[in-house]
Amino acid sequence: MTERKLVSKLVEVMKSVKYIQKKGFNSFNNYKYATESDVQEKIREVLAEQNVMMLPNVVEHTTREHTNRKGHTEYIATVKVEFTFHDGDTGETLVIHGVGEGQDAGDKAVYKAITGAQKYALMKAFMIPTGDDPEGDTGTDERNEGQPETASPKQIGLMKTIVKELAINGKCDESVVYESLKVKVKNNFEFTDLENLTKQQANQCIKILNAWKEEKINKKQGA
Repeated sequence: MTERKLVSKLVEVMKSVKYIQKKGFNSFNNYKYATESDVQEKIREVLAEQNVMMLPNVVEHTTREHTNRKGHTEYIATVKVEFTFHDGDTGETLVIHGVGEGQDAGDKAVYKAITGAQKYALMKAFMIPTGDDPEGDTGTDERNEGQPETASPKQIGLMKTIVKELAINGKCDESVVYESLKVKVKNNFEFTDLENLTKQQANQCIKILNAWKEEKINKKQGA
């Protein structure tokens, strides 16, 4: 009977936590996501009401070096974590597992991996969807939590070529063209370098740059 009581308490968590609002925002790739603290805060409160606690235990972990596109060394950690629910009333326990991966240039890769493992283990165990608060007015976010694919070398090369042409034709520095492009797209997204763009964002930039290029050509022909 004790195990049934613990399971019943965990079912109460599923009943109480029906969604997680995406409050986090990744400005690098321009997408919203549910943060670990958002997930933990929602679930911790209900677990405490049920007199249930959860303890993590890292059972496996590996770390490897990775050189990013800028030539900097980063560390990618992969962990397998065992999470044990303890019922404070019956002493019953229940174990679930989670896998996470974290990337960092310093010493936080393992921490990020554990954080990710906990977030997704809880979300999968309690079958919690992510979405906007139905009582809020932030609008529905239809994108999933996977990071959007970054712009391809071909896209980046094309943008740089067009920017160079526009700068030559406009008799200005390339930085002027880049700043104009940033202003043009700022209502939709922001970026610092072309390498930071997603494929979708790069396509938008290419469309704008080509329009400017065509406009310059038409002006020359009409002159």
